[in-house]
Amino acid sequence: MVSLATHHVMQANKSKNTKPELMVRSALRAAGLSGYRLHWKKAPGKPDICYPGRKIAIFVNGCFWHRCPHCALPLPKSNVDFWIAKFSRNVERDERDQRLLANAGWTVLVVWECHLKKDRFDSTMRELVREICRASEGPGATCGRIVEVGAVSPWKLRVSRRRARVRRGS
Repeated sequence: MVSLATHHVMQANKSKNTKPELMVRSALRAAGLSGYRLHWKKAPGKPDICYPGRKIAIFVNGCFWHRCPHCALPLPKSNVDFWIAKFSRNVERDERDQRLLANAGWTVLVVWECHLKKDRFDSTMRELVREICRASEGPGATCGRIVEVGAVSPWKLRVSRRRARVRRGS
């Protein structure tokens, strides 16, 4: 059982119209990509931003609640079993909803909160717009796929690690 204080803190966290979500929506409008639906109930997982006609679903995930693979966030110190179960359910639900959408031919775009920080915001939004345009290109673009927007590509990661080794002299 969760304490009353924790219950109130959890209730105060918004699930809709969060700051990261508002930032993404603003950038999409600025790029001329309006006409989306918010939290469309007919799509599995009620994507934060959805283009039903183009079959594009965008999830703007908070790093803490959805357990960002890039942030390595620690677990809360108290009631650890509760939090492990809670986060596990969140991750399983996210994966299930994304898989259902992709299997139905949707392009699922996942944007993590940490990729919306000042130093990465512009590049993440450019990639998001590029992926939306790519998914809208025509009949060949209708196959379902899941794309993590703003993540470092594996080849970029290898190059940056190699550069780091060169700088360290190893």
